[in-house]
Amino acid sequence: MKKWFDTLSKTLFLYNFSIRSRLILYFLFLVLLPTTIISVTVYNKSTGIITRNVTTSIENNLNLVQDNLAQRFAAADSTMTALYLNSEFADLISSNRPTDSTGIINELAALNKILENFPAGGASGSSYVTMLYMLNRPEYTQYNFSRRVYNIDLISLKPWYLSIPARSDFTVVGLSSLDSRYTLKFAKRLFGIRHAQLPYIGLLTIDIPLTEFSPLLDHYKPTPGSQIYIADQSGTIAISPEESLIGQNISTQDYYAKLSASPADSGTMHSFRHVLDGKNMLVSYKQIAAGWTILSFSPVSELNGELASFQRVMYIAIGSCMLVSLMMALLLSENISAPIRKFIQSMSHAESGNFNIIIRYRRKDEFAYLFDRYNKLLQQIKALIDKLYVTELRKKEAELKTLQAQINPHFLYNTLDSINWLAINHDVPEISQMVTSLSDFFRYSLSKGKNIIPLRDELKQVESYLEIQQFRFQDKLEYELEETDPRLLAECLVVKLSIQPLVENAIIHGIQRRRGKGRIRIRVTASPETLCVLVFDDGVGADPEKLNALLTGPRPGNQSYGIRNVHTRVQQFFGEAYGIHYYANTEAETGLLAVVRFPVVTTWDEVKEDVDNDRSG
Repeated sequence: MKKWFDTLSKTLFLYNFSIRSRLILYFLFLVLLPTTIISVTVYNKSTGIITRNVTTSIENNLNLVQDNLAQRFAAADSTMTALYLNSEFADLISSNRPTDSTGIINELAALNKILENFPAGGASGSSYVTMLYMLNRPEYTQYNFSRRVYNIDLISLKPWYLSIPARSDFTVVGLSSLDSRYTLKFAKRLFGIRHAQLPYIGLLTIDIPLTEFSPLLDHYKPTPGSQIYIADQSGTIAISPEESLIGQNISTQDYYAKLSASPADSGTMHSFRHVLDGKNMLVSYKQIAAGWTILSFSPVSELNGELASFQRVMYIAIGSCMLVSLMMALLLSENISAPIRKFIQSMSHAESGNFNIIIRYRRKDEFAYLFDRYNKLLQQIKALIDKLYVTELRKKEAELKTLQAQINPHFLYNTLDSINWLAINHDVPEISQMVTSLSDFFRYSLSKGKNIIPLRDELKQVESYLEIQQFRFQDKLEYELEETDPRLLAECLVVKLSIQPLVENAIIHGIQRRRGKGRIRIRVTASPETLCVLVFDDGVGADPEKLNALLTGPRPGNQSYGIRNVHTRVQQFFGEAYGIHYYANTEAETGLLAVVRFPVVTTWDEVKEDVDNDRSG
């Protein structure tokens, strides 16, 4: 499990984040993952339920429209049947055809009176208009006083008449227009019920105003922005709450092509989505009798109102959980990472050498125990370092004072001065010069017991040492002290006896072992912060990496003790950023380059005290 978790963390690049960031991410992940899964699951489940409910609601509405429409059609059929079975009406249409004009006029007047007085009215108060078209009554055209009774020749060529099925009794003709208003026309074939052969004698029609049907469609709209139409078999809108749409043919519309491509079975509702006038609409349709189709157009945004509301609630819930979890994650991560940051800050101070930083922590938890032990550890380390530093410093001072105490300066200077005068009296200038160099060497070496001296005095001591060695090795050694800025010589301070051991090491291990004459060159360079003294030699050379390892590694043997001692003393006074470093001498074919680095220091308390003592003496 741990291996899998580590692999996952690497995959998510969490190893590159801080503990605080990882805690926040882990906490958010643990809170948001189940919240999101639960919310998405509930949302998907609710979406299915709401969608099914919407579909069921639309289907129920279309079924109610169909049922109410069927009732209206049945009512129209009943009305026409009642008129057809009226005894007076039946006698008139079943009687023999009148032979004279008076009989024709009387028949026409009687039929017209029955049709006009027949009680047929709608729920909205509008009147139904019944008309009769008689067979073999061409004389009706001569008398134009009736608006209800006509000869059948008047409609025999009308498309709606021709479309009536031959064996149909009651037929829904479709959309019609009467007296500048839209109506729905129904037709019923009439037969002579007073004759044994039941001959076909005419056609009875009834026109019902569309105002009888419009409230029906408005009442069953699924949403306020929805629309319900009823189109006939040709694609013409026959019934619509919007009068401007009545009579329009929708067979050229894109959505109508989908209806034709997958026609719904009678009694079955089908739906699809379609963009209409820039709005995403749910188009539902259902075929009813006579090849008519009920179409419902509902905006998806309104149908999904509950879903959108639930979606907003879900987003608010997830957002609230995210906000609360983020605050809790920040609080938790801060409680854990803040002590760690304190710990890291204290360690950085301790790393730089400051062990006086004490971590203060008020809580009583695991961090309190850790910090208490850490503070005690810092105090112990500080005490050990102070003890070790003081011990080493006192040891070095004791060694130096022991070395200086072995030589009585006044006795040494007087003796060397006597030797010098003897050499002069005996006319031996070489001895005089060598004794003078030796005297200068010891004078600068002692430097009144000071540890930090001007660069000028250190170079003078080195020059005296080189003069003595040149007398010793004669033609085997030559040296050069490159010209240096007088300000650096007078103002910059260095550790005493830090350059001479490098020169001595170059002579013993480099120049003395080579064939022929060797050369030592000393150069001083400076930057605003660092002073470097470079000692070049063209001796037999050595591996610079091994020499540098001897300076910083375990305590070496007597062979490199002097150089390591110089390196340690420089770091004791100026810090670990300074000291000695060896390189290959690139300015000659063989040899080494030793570089000792000092900070640019122009004042030192030790020097001030000595100067004050000299002035007071």
